[in-house]
Amino acid sequence: MQEEEISYTLIRKNVKNINLRIKPDGSVVVSADPRVPKSYIDDFVTSKIPFIQKARAGMRQRKNDDESRHFITGERIAYLGGTLSLQVEQADRRLVPIWLEQVQQGSITRFSRNNDAEAVFCRDGCLYLYASAQSSQEDRQRLFDSWQKIQAGILCRQISRQYYPVFEKLGIPYPKISIRKMRSRWGSCTPAKHKITFNSLLLEKPLESVEYVVVHELSHFIHPDHSPAFYQFVEQILPDWKSRKEGLC
Repeated sequence: MQEEEISYTLIRKNVKNINLRIKPDGSVVVSADPRVPKSYIDDFVTSKIPFIQKARAGMRQRKNDDESRHFITGERIAYLGGTLSLQVEQADRRLVPIWLEQVQQGSITRFSRNNDAEAVFCRDGCLYLYASAQSSQEDRQRLFDSWQKIQAGILCRQISRQYYPVFEKLGIPYPKISIRKMRSRWGSCTPAKHKITFNSLLLEKPLESVEYVVVHELSHFIHPDHSPAFYQFVEQILPDWKSRKEGLC
């Protein structure tokens, strides 16, 4: 079987390790120190071909999923490694007190609503989306995206607080956490700004995989690269990190 050739853009800058990034359009960008020979970089990129192929396939799948959604009753919506059946209903302000009571009782989870009494929440193995009677597919998409961003933020912050004591002992202040929809990465860490950004699409992935992403990004405050020392540190916290990572594909 002939090995696929991967073209890439090379950026020369002062970095300790060779860094490879796949952009939303599937193109590959590599950054490396000026002293690293081009032949060595070529070999590095070749060794990453399976990873690049898998990442590109995941991007295509996510794009196809977005394009195939119509936000109508009966659709299956990815959620924490499984799926929920979508139930689309008409928003009604009179329902808000009932929802809030059910949230207190625990029969409704992952609840969020806006000032127009539109709401999205989980109940009885279904995802309920209450939208205005005049809502379009784009309106329901925005409502869903807002819910996904809010709930991914709640989840990632919960997990961050769970694992933070490990980093607190090492003198790392609790980071600023933000959430946005990303196409090419599950999270990013900016040590200089002490900030972590998580992908709202993590809400679709298994919980153990989300935990891996959180620990991965927190670990960059200790090792701001992907050196062997970085992965050794991650493994001290999550010995099964490799299997957890596979759940992100």
